Amino acid sequence: MKFILSKIKNKPLSFQIWLITGAVLIIALLLYSLSLPFILRSIIISEKYDRLEETQAFIIEEGHFDNLNQSGVPDDLSFSKNDRSNEGPPIKFSRVPRHFIIDQEGQITDNDNLNIAEKIKREILTADNSKSRAELRLNNNEIIYYVFQEIDASGKEKYLVSYLRSRYSDSIFSEFFIRLVISLVIFLFLAWLISIFVARYLTKSLQVIKNQVKKIANREWDQPLEIDREDEIGELASTIEWLRQQLVESDEKQQEFIQQISHEIKTPIMVLRSYVQSMQDGIYPRGNLQGSLEAMETESFKMEKRVKALIDISKMDYLSRQNLKIEKIKLDNLLERKLQKLNWRRKAVNWSLISNKIILEADKEKLEVIIENIIDNQFKYAAEELKVSSKRFIKKEKSIIQIKFWNDGPEIEASELNSIFDKFKKGDDGEYGLGLAISKVLVELHGGEIWAANENDGAAFYINFYEKINS
Repeated sequence: MKFILSKIKNKPLSFQIWLITGAVLIIALLLYSLSLPFILRSIIISEKYDRLEETQAFIIEEGHFDNLNQSGVPDDLSFSKNDRSNEGPPIKFSRVPRHFIIDQEGQITDNDNLNIAEKIKREILTADNSKSRAELRLNNNEIIYYVFQEIDASGKEKYLVSYLRSRYSDSIFSEFFIRLVISLVIFLFLAWLISIFVARYLTKSLQVIKNQVKKIANREWDQPLEIDREDEIGELASTIEWLRQQLVESDEKQQEFIQQISHEIKTPIMVLRSYVQSMQDGIYPRGNLQGSLEAMETESFKMEKRVKALIDISKMDYLSRQNLKIEKIKLDNLLERKLQKLNWRRKAVNWSLISNKIILEADKEKLEVIIENIIDNQFKYAAEELKVSSKRFIKKEKSIIQIKFWNDGPEIEASELNSIFDKFKKGDDGEYGLGLAISKVLVELHGGEIWAANENDGAAFYINFYEKINS
C-alpha cells in the first residue's frame, strides 16, 4: 500500500483526484452490489408474504372458499405439457398465489399441485410453533413461500393455505438487480467524467500559483497574483501575494540601502585619494601633516561604519539560519555585565537593574548579541537615566521571561514603533540601526517577541522569551 501511495503522490494532482474519486466510486459500487442482494431479497420476500396474507384476507372476507384457484388462471386457457411445471400452472403464472384447504380429516381440497400441498400440510400439522409464515425448500432448490390460518367454513374448522413459488421472486430480483447494476455503472461513468472536470477546475488555480511562485523565485515579482477564490486555494494565493509584496518592499529598501551606502563609501574614498595625492605632491590639505592625518582618519572612520553596515546585513541573514545551542544562562549576571561594559558610551547616564535570579535557557552567544545591541541603543538615546528589569510570570498557561529596557530620552514617533526594527530603517542621525534589526531576528529565532513602546515620558523596549511548563 505504501508503495502504491508513494507512486500516486508523484503524479499530477488532477490525476490523483481523478484516480481517487474513481477508486472511491468503484469501492462504493462493489459494497453496494454485495449488500444489495440481501436487502432486495428480504424486501421481496416480505412483500410476497404480505401479498399472500392480503389475498387470504380477501378470500375470507368474501367467503370464496369454492374453486379457490379459478380466479388466478383464466378458464379459457389450455396449457401444453411443456408449459406446466410439477403439475402446477405454467412458469409465467408462477406469480399468481395458489390456495388450498386442509379439512378436519387432513384432506386437501381444491389444489393444482398435490405434491407441494402434501409437503406443506405435513409441515403445518407437525410444526411445534404457530407461526403463520413459513417456507418449504424442495429438492430442486426451489423455495415455496406460504402462509396459513385457521378458518371456520360451513361450521367446520379448517386451514386455509396460500403459497407462491420462488420463481417469481427470483425473476423479479434478477431483473431489478441487473437494471440497478447497469444504472450504477452509468452513474459511475458520469461521476468519473465529473471528477475529471473538478480536478481540472481545482488544479487550474494551482497551476497559476505555481507559475507565479516560479516568477518570484526568478525575482520577477512585478506582476500581482490575482485569484478570485475564498477557499483554501484562495488563502494560499493571498499568502503568496502577501509574500510577493513583502519581497518587493524589501527589495526596494535593499536597493535604496545599497545605493546610499555605495555613495557614502565613495565619498570618503575620493577624499582619501585626493589627500594622498596632495601629500605626495608635498601639499597638506589641512595646513600641516597632523591636521591632514586627522582628517583622513575621520573619513576612514566614516567608511568603516558604512562597511560595517554592509557586514551586519550579511551577518543578519547568516544568523537567521543558524541552529541554537541552548544552555542555561544566569540572566541577572548577563544584564549587569553588559550594562557595566557599555556604560563607557555615556558615563553621565545613571543606570539601574532590577532582576530576580532567573535562569534562561537560550543560545548564550546570540543572547549576548541581543542584550548588547539593545543596551547600546538605550545608552545612545538616554538623557540621564536608564532602567533595566526582568521577571518571570505565567499568562494563558505559558511561562514568560520578560526583559524591559527603559530610558528617559525622546519618545519614539508612533508611526515608527512598528518599523523601528526594520533592517533598512535609517535613524535621525542618518545611521542605519541594524543592531535593533539583528536583535529582532535573534529573538524570533528563539521563538520570542520584541517590541517598543512609549512609557513614562520615555522609550521602552520589551523582550519576551517563552518557556515550556512542566506538567
